Amino acid sequence: MNRREIVKMFGLGAGGLVLAPLLTRIARAGGAPARRFVFVVEGNGFEPVTMLSNSARAAIDARATAPIGEDRWWPDKAGHETTLDIPGDLASASALGALAGSADVPSLLPHAAVVLGLSSRIVNGGHSAEHGVLSSTRTIAGVAGGTTIDALLASLAQVRAEAPFDAVRLGVAADVSKALDFGTCAFDRGASAPLILQPKAAHDLLFGSVASAAGQRAFTRRNELLDFAAADVRAALAAFSGTSVERAKLEAYLASLEVLSARQSRIIALRDTLAAARPTDPSSDTRYESESVFERLGAQLDVAAAALIGGLTHVCVVGCGTGGDFNVSYPADVAGESRHVLHHGSGADATLAAQIHDITRRQVDLVASLARRLLAVPEDGGTMLDHTVIVYIGDNGEQHHSQALEFPVLLLGGRALGLRTGGRSVVYPGVRIARTHRQLSNLWNTLGHLAGIELNAFGREGPNRIAEGPLSELMV
Repeated sequence: MNRREIVKMFGLGAGGLVLAPLLTRIARAGGAPARRFVFVVEGNGFEPVTMLSNSARAAIDARATAPIGEDRWWPDKAGHETTLDIPGDLASASALGALAGSADVPSLLPHAAVVLGLSSRIVNGGHSAEHGVLSSTRTIAGVAGGTTIDALLASLAQVRAEAPFDAVRLGVAADVSKALDFGTCAFDRGASAPLILQPKAAHDLLFGSVASAAGQRAFTRRNELLDFAAADVRAALAAFSGTSVERAKLEAYLASLEVLSARQSRIIALRDTLAAARPTDPSSDTRYESESVFERLGAQLDVAAAALIGGLTHVCVVGCGTGGDFNVSYPADVAGESRHVLHHGSGADATLAAQIHDITRRQVDLVASLARRLLAVPEDGGTMLDHTVIVYIGDNGEQHHSQALEFPVLLLGGRALGLRTGGRSVVYPGVRIARTHRQLSNLWNTLGHLAGIELNAFGREGPNRIAEGPLSELMV
C-alpha cells in the first residue's frame, strides 16, 4: 500500500492532522522513531530572574554569599558546590506562567525543566554572541567560529531520516524588509546558515506546493527549471573536452541540482501530509506581514510547527532579534520602545526592567503554544513533544552587556529521547566554583547523546573547557 492509498484510507484532510506523523512513520518503512530538535533564540539574551521559581530562589539563597533579593542575575553570589535539583514550582517564575494548564489547556510543567548556572565565556558576551551561543565558539567580525549545534544535529542520518530539509531556520528582525540573517547559525567555521526573516517567504518555500494556485504553479515551475538545468549539464558533460578541474566543477554543479530535485520529489511525496499540516495562509493571516515582533514571531513558530508535523524537517531554529540585530522594537502595549533603549534605562527604572521581563514572558507564551501543538499529536505511543526537544535560550547571556557568565535555559519535551524534565529547576554551581561548574557546551553534548551519538566535545573552548560530556542530571 503506498502513501496516497493510506491517506485515502484514513480520510486524511484538515481534520486529520493527528495522523500526519503516523503516515510519515509508515512511509519510512518502520524506521527508528523520530528525533527532533527546536531552538528558539531570544536576541540580546534574557535574564535568569525570569526563570527563577520560588523554590529555586530559596535553594540558591540557602547557600549563596548573599540573598538574590532584587538582583536580576547573580553568577558571583551562587555558593553551592554541587548541582541543585529542585522539583516543582516552575510556574511561579515570572516568565513561566504559560506552562501551567487549565481545564481546557494541558499543563506543560511535567514536560519542562529550567537549567541555570551554565556559562559560555568563549563566546565573549556583549550585546550578541551571534553564532557563538549555538556553537560554543567565538564569532569575530561576523565570521562564525564553528558549526552550530543545529547544523550538527541536522547532519545526522538518524535525525534527518527522509525529511526534505536538513533544517528549517526562521527569524524576526527589526527591519521588516530584511530577508535573511547570517549571524545566528553556521554549517562550519566561516560558513553561515541563514535564517529566513519574512514569514510569508518561509511559508511559500515550505508549503507552496500545497498552497494557492499561484504557489503550486511556482513550485511546478521550479521543478521544470531544475530538470532543464540538469539536462543541460548532462549534455555538456557528454560532449566535454576540457580539463579535469573544469569537469569536476560541472559534476559538482550537477550534483547540487540533483540534491535540489530530490528534495522537490520528497516534498511531492509528502503532499497529502503537508496539505493537512500547513499553517494558515498569508492571505488570511495578518501576522505574516505585521510590524509587531510578537505577531511575526508567532507566525514563524506556527510555520516551524507545521514543518515538523508535516515531516519537512526534524530540526528548526527560530530567532528573535538574533545575530547582532538586537535592537528590535516592541509594541506599545509592552513598551513601545527598542530593546536596546529598554536595557540601558532599566538599571534606574524598575518599570523598564519589568517590560524587559514581560517580553520574555510573551516569548515563552509563544513557545508554549508550539509545544502544545506537538503535545496534541499522537506518535509512537506518546506524542510528538515526547520525540522533540525544545530549547529556549538567549544569544548572549545573563544581561544586556553580558559577560557570558550564565545562559539560562528552558527545556521542553524530549521524554522519549531520554531527556529528563519533570517540572524541575536544575542549578549548576556558578563560575566561582570552577571544579563543579558546567558550561553551555555540556548542554550541546547532552543533545548529541539524545540524538544517538557520543558527543562529548563540542565547540572551541580549548583549555577553558571544564569537563567533557553531557549533563547527567538532564538524562534518563
